[in-house]
Amino acid sequence: MGMDLGGGGLKNDINVTPLVDVCLVLLIIFMVVTPMLVKGVPVALPQVRNPEIQKEDDKNILISITPEGKVWYGQKWVPLDELKDKLNDDYTHNPNRDVYIKGDKVLEFQKVKEVLRFVQGAGFKQVGLVAQHVDEHGNIVSGNTAGAMSAAPK
Repeated sequence: MGMDLGGGGLKNDINVTPLVDVCLVLLIIFMVVTPMLVKGVPVALPQVRNPEIQKEDDKNILISITPEGKVWYGQKWVPLDELKDKLNDDYTHNPNRDVYIKGDKVLEFQKVKEVLRFVQGAGFKQVGLVAQHVDEHGNIVSGNTAGAMSAAPK
């Protein structure tokens, strides 16, 4: 990038400095936003090799269970008795919504089963368990930011 002080003619070099600046800003934005794309409360998901991939939808209900056994309805912590009321209320407004349960891998299945019983008791028919998709060597398969959603058989 030289500067021509004499001659007064037009220079047909492309100034790439603004392009590089814009690219770096976009890179920083993507680096900041990408971790926020995980829906619900982050939990260590159980790993599966060949899950049935389901579509993600903002209309789905996502219930997360942390290793301590706390239940989160979307981004909000709810006690179990309040979860039952919330599910019943949501079912009366829209019974066709899908429900996905994210249980931490160290959690005893009894806790997941208890939440599953509340979901089925409310009347929801489409219920799935969220798991992390891995290949045959145990490496995480990327693609779906929330993990693979493995649906219950119909």
